[in-house]
Amino acid sequence: MNALPQLQAAFQDYVLGEGDATPMLPAVRQQGALSPAARLAIYHNAYRARMREALGEAFERTWTYIGDDLFNQMAGAYLLAHPSSFHNLRWYGDAFPAFLREQLAEHPFVAELAQFEWTLGLAFDAPDAAPASMDALRLLAPQDWAAQTFVLHPAVQLLTMQHNSVALWQGLGDACGPPEPAALASPQTWLVWRHNLQPHFRSLAVDEAAALMALRAGASFGAICADAQSDDAATLVATWLRDWLGTGMLRATVVANPATLVDNPSTTRHQHENHCANPPGQQDHRRGRPVEQT
Repeated sequence: MNALPQLQAAFQDYVLGEGDATPMLPAVRQQGALSPAARLAIYHNAYRARMREALGEAFERTWTYIGDDLFNQMAGAYLLAHPSSFHNLRWYGDAFPAFLREQLAEHPFVAELAQFEWTLGLAFDAPDAAPASMDALRLLAPQDWAAQTFVLHPAVQLLTMQHNSVALWQGLGDACGPPEPAALASPQTWLVWRHNLQPHFRSLAVDEAAALMALRAGASFGAICADAQSDDAATLVATWLRDWLGTGMLRATVVANPATLVDNPSTTRHQHENHCANPPGQQDHRRGRPVEQT
């Protein structure tokens, strides 16, 4: 215990472990009214309090939904199972939704609620990237469109839900309160992205969700058109493309061979109704930023 590296390792093990101070006690002098064990406990408990606080900030509405006791129980168990490996406390909690899915398997909507909250945070904190523009794509020659690929902006996230977890999140932030949790008749994919420094989200129709997943996997414009379930697939995909470009969801793409991209009808978005009639824009007070359903 005399060597500094050994002392530091022992102290770290104590702070991160379950609170057995025995190996550390010989290195702590008796001083003041508190015993060495009590003084060591200050560090042990403060670390846990800060980590629980970080989880509470990242999963504020999940915390509200399940209550203080259960959230603190889950946070404490998570800390033991997943000691932080991050230099930045912001990222601690990345495995918390999956942990809740295991620990609260009989309530899967809780894990989905947590995953939605985490995904909004990812969209907000994602790296910046120059968005693609329609002007640049107007330079693409018609014969090159089929092979053209696109890259999603780092803030874009696709999340498939089995329950009304987004409605739970919305209800926890307005006067209506959350609805009763319920399984959906079919899985629903949600699009989360950042536009004008704000996270946005909307539900996706099955065909648009499939197109975005294919685009994320590297599919070309031609392949996406071929998979689209429409009599005029090229027009449908071009409509989606205009919307994705207009909301900053695609990264800048280098194109060549000047041509003119034919204008297409304005997009029609498939969206679910809000739980409350005409709800106000949702506010994520955790980071003081508005979160909008577009």
